[in-house]
Amino acid sequence: MTSDDPVNGPDQATGHTDPAGADVPGPVRISYVGTDRMWAEWVGQQLGHAGLTTTLELWDPRPGQDLAESLRAELVRADRTVALFSDGYFQAGARGPSDWSAAFASVGDKLNRLVPVVVGPCNVPALPVPLAFVELPDVTEESARRLLLDRVAGAAARDGRVGRAGEFRQPVRFPGNSPAVWGGVPLRNINFTGRDRALLVLRERMTTSVAAVVPSAVQGMGGVGKTQLAIEYAHRFASDYDLVWYIRAEQPTVARDDLARLAQKLDLPASDDLGETVQRVLDALRQGIPYRRWLLIFDNAARPADLHPLLPTGQGHVLVTSRNIDWRSSAEVLEVDVYRRAESVRFMRRRAPHLSEAEANLVAERLGDLPLALEAAGAWLEVTGMPVEEYLRLAETNLPKLLDQVPVILYQREVVMAWAVPMNRLRNERPAAAQLLRLCAFLGSEPIPVSLFIGGQGADESPVQLPAPLHAQLRDPVQRGQILHEIGRYALAKVGHETASARAQTIQLHRVIQGVVRDLLPREQSEELKGTARRLLAAADPGYPDDRATWDRYAALVPHLEPSGAVHDSEDPAVRQLIINLVRYLHRRGEFAASRDLGRQAAKSWRLVLGEYADELNTLNVHLANSLRSNGERDAAREIDEQVLDYAYTQLGPNHRTTVWAANGLAADMRQLGDWRGACELDRDTLQRCRRAFGIDDKDTMRAAHNYAVALRMMGEFHEALELDQDTAQRRRRQQGDTRQPTMLSVNNVARDMRECGRYAEAAEMQEVTFAEYRKLYGDTHPDTLRAMKNFAVSVRKAGDYARSTALARESLELHRQRFGEDHPETLAATTNLANDLRLHGDEVEAKARAQHAHTRFRQTLGSRHPYTLIGANNLAITLRLTGDRHARDLDELTWSAFREVLGEDHPYTLACATNLGSNLYAADDPGASRQLDQEVLDRSRRVRGPDHPYTLACATNLAMDLRAIGERAAAHSLELDTLDRYTRVLGPNHPETTAATARNRQDCDIEPPPM
Repeated sequence: MTSDDPVNGPDQATGHTDPAGADVPGPVRISYVGTDRMWAEWVGQQLGHAGLTTTLELWDPRPGQDLAESLRAELVRADRTVALFSDGYFQAGARGPSDWSAAFASVGDKLNRLVPVVVGPCNVPALPVPLAFVELPDVTEESARRLLLDRVAGAAARDGRVGRAGEFRQPVRFPGNSPAVWGGVPLRNINFTGRDRALLVLRERMTTSVAAVVPSAVQGMGGVGKTQLAIEYAHRFASDYDLVWYIRAEQPTVARDDLARLAQKLDLPASDDLGETVQRVLDALRQGIPYRRWLLIFDNAARPADLHPLLPTGQGHVLVTSRNIDWRSSAEVLEVDVYRRAESVRFMRRRAPHLSEAEANLVAERLGDLPLALEAAGAWLEVTGMPVEEYLRLAETNLPKLLDQVPVILYQREVVMAWAVPMNRLRNERPAAAQLLRLCAFLGSEPIPVSLFIGGQGADESPVQLPAPLHAQLRDPVQRGQILHEIGRYALAKVGHETASARAQTIQLHRVIQGVVRDLLPREQSEELKGTARRLLAAADPGYPDDRATWDRYAALVPHLEPSGAVHDSEDPAVRQLIINLVRYLHRRGEFAASRDLGRQAAKSWRLVLGEYADELNTLNVHLANSLRSNGERDAAREIDEQVLDYAYTQLGPNHRTTVWAANGLAADMRQLGDWRGACELDRDTLQRCRRAFGIDDKDTMRAAHNYAVALRMMGEFHEALELDQDTAQRRRRQQGDTRQPTMLSVNNVARDMRECGRYAEAAEMQEVTFAEYRKLYGDTHPDTLRAMKNFAVSVRKAGDYARSTALARESLELHRQRFGEDHPETLAATTNLANDLRLHGDEVEAKARAQHAHTRFRQTLGSRHPYTLIGANNLAITLRLTGDRHARDLDELTWSAFREVLGEDHPYTLACATNLGSNLYAADDPGASRQLDQEVLDRSRRVRGPDHPYTLACATNLAMDLRAIGERAAAHSLELDTLDRYTRVLGPNHPETTAATARNRQDCDIEPPPM
């Protein structure tokens, strides 16, 4: 036995006396095998609560160790030894029943110190004297506790005279419990052997974490059993968790998808935004709602930087497996090496029970104790019954021949040796099985649905011509079953019936074996198999990446792109279309960086073969530019869009769809880069060409109409934008329904246009419905939802409910930060909007700080003359004036001048800034100057916005104050009466702006940065 760890108790003495003077049992040792660690912890906790000092002892005898001597030595070290009996306990050390009986007999009267507690099925060897057993299986937790305490603590526990110790460091669940949520974890390996000390280290790290989750990482070379260790940990300690979830972490996109699948189990609202769903899951885990004790396994992780955003915090546990040594700097790393020889021998004898200890030792020595190689060798020896000497001779004969073909790293030699013998037989006896394995080597290492090879249910023909005889035999259910059975028999691959997303017949080839197979195949054959794998993936393309119903199927294809070489395939049109669709799918899911990376890789490869302007490359580049733009890389997006547009316009014609797509993209780039005038002209031209070429109801025409309305809104043509958006929304509703994304975008913009036209209450009412629909369909942080939320918050403010709008704006800013980061234009727009709300809600100090931050970051990231920067300056100047900052006037003058140059004299934003400048002049005791400016602005505003627009009325209110200040009381009174009458009709008598005008307060004109 090996001392493990003491469990909290009142003291460490050999015994103690309770207050009543009765003797209480002294220290208790709990002896257990690794598979029963949960029982050991639970027993230790119960005895600790009863006031006993306990120590956990891992029973792990070495081969050749004298069993009787070990047992005798341990029994004299404690008043009581609680031995947790199960089959594993008596199988440890490869001892038989007679060995145990002899050992029990040899310890004499010390055997009375043994308290046998049965925790699992077992055949207890004969004992020289009868002992009172405690049987814990198949009883309730309360009954198990009472049986245990009665036997170990005796009368003291029954009478309640044993003092209660401090709480166990973390409450331990009764081992009979099961997690409420269990997802994706592979089946337990019934041949799992050893690694008890490694598992114990992991368990100690998990249960002693205090402040926050510190990831535990299992690191080691391929084939040492990292994944198997993690799987065993999950099964062994499952009862201590509410939730256990397994995540394929080799590719960040796949890991995010697996993590997002947990949302349903956590009863989180559905969202089409993958990033939103992942964030919801992470928030729920951090908060411990609804499950506080959870375990997440990230298997085969690559770089820590890729995975860190997906690692949750909270009271649960994170376990990572990886070959990457960089995890040493960001996690508590447990390095896993090959088996100890004793573990290898034990494993081989469990995998092939007919082997002697000496034979198992020979195999282990030759295969370097590498678990993956031992698994393959054990399966072969068990199935064939071949003598070990013959097996080793056969392996030695084949290995040099195999290794001569290609150099392999050291640990792969053992894998090649163990794999080559059964693979050779399989190739001779069942060629189709060997062909299937080779094909799997060029797909991902995740479980592969067999349906990928045979097509959909009821298909008459495979989607792709496979090598003979595999093609025909896979189509026959009987022969297909035989192929999978033979593969599973020799442990060459894992054959199962479940994937991460759905139950299905699957085959999974270990990544190490995949690498060996790929390396050993001739180049010509490798290329042929890679081509077949790519064609299979292309045949599985759902074809509609914008349709949410296809997203799970696209997600299942992503892990297979790299090993199949699909990303770099520029020869097969179907494969190229798959890549284009996957770039679109990732973008639609909000995976902008992943979409960008995939698009860039493909474009680089295609350009070399297809040329700079091939049709598919142009299409790919249009979608790549969308991803770049969404990811904040505006200049790179513009460069691509300009290049595609120049080519398409001259070579394909102005009315070609590629030309239209590129023009739409370029206009979006121009808007983000601040050229709103140029973008509006380009969008107008694009819409006109679409209407002529495709008709008014074509989807591309409606997209162009939507974009042109955006441009009109940015240029202050709000009434024209409203008319166009209403027409587009009606057409989209008729064609696609109310809840499709294009329709909702148009409806959202209609509400925005209505607000800009001064119809505040209508806009808020419409936007509330639209925002709720977005939240229900897309989740809280989908970019479209965030735009709707920001729009709604502004509409609520304009409708006069400042308390509600401030709360909405604050929540909107936090969600924007989570989704886009601090410096994204949308986040900064949300910041300046919150500043406006805070100012109106009476918190001028925070309003000023927020406004200054937004303006500064706008200027630094977009430039001093970008319209967003000028909008930020306008809003900041209002707060500066209200807080008595003398810089307000200078900022307003500079901003008004810039607005006139950038957007024009009559742009509504220019007029809003001029209105605020007039208030600065008035505050500087220069009513004559303010009167002159306000009169000019009022005349322009009546013409541009209309006489009843609230911003026109704001200017009129200010002008009336100017007139009164310079003595023109009659004119001031007349204008004031007319303005108040209009305010009452437009906004109502109780609206804050009506109230402010009645009180003769200067009115301010803030601006919401319009989404670009």
